[in-house]
Parts: sequence; C-alpha cells; structure tokens
Amino acid sequence: MLGLVFQIPVISFFLAKMGVLTSDTMAHYRRHAIIVIALVAAIITPPDLFTLCLVSLPMYGLYEVSIIIVRRIVKRRDKTFI
Repeated sequence: MLGLVFQIPVISFFLAKMGVLTSDTMAHYRRHAIIVIALVAAIITPPDLFTLCLVSLPMYGLYEVSIIIVRRIVKRRDKTFI
C-alpha cells in the first residue's frame, strides 16, 4: 500500500499531461489532501503517533512535489500553444 503512495507524482504528471489536473486545483484542495493523507497514514500504520508522522510527512512532501511538477507541465503546455 505504501508503495502506491509514492506514485502520486507520476499519476499527477499524467493527469496534468491530459489536461485533467492543474496546480491551482491541487493548491486549492491542499487542506483536503492533508486530511486524506492523515487518514491513509492512520489506516496503513500501526496505532503509533511516531510511525504515523513517519508515513504522513513523506506523503505530504510528495503532494507538494506533485504541485511543482504539475505547475511546470502546465507552463510548458501553455508555452507551446502560444
């Protein structure tokens, strides 16, 4: 399950390439993403706060990296259409 979480940037890349996802959308729903990340981390880890933090912090970092990747894809796509 944790291995799937590390695919967040790859999935975001392909969704941005298809025009489904924008960085503004991801930034707007950042609060929701934090809640979902915490819930997923709580489900896949044992009932321990330290382990929860060890799993949720990299997941949030990957979400932020995904925003940066999507922003670059959208900028590059907009440059080619002009």
